[in-house]
Amino acid sequence: MFMYLPFLLALLAVIGIVIGWRTFSFAMWLCALCVTLYWFSFHATSPLNLSF
Repeated sequence: MFMYLPFLLALLAVIGIVIGWRTFSFAMWLCALCVTLYWFSFHATSPLNLSF
């Protein structure tokens, strides 16, 4: 997994806001949200392998 992907999508959304591309910005923000929630659900359901 590429952990920088949500940050890259959020950066693209901010750049789109600065340029004035509202639809593009909304799409990038929505993609960043979906990727973040998907990866959270993946990590939240897997057990932690901790040994102390």
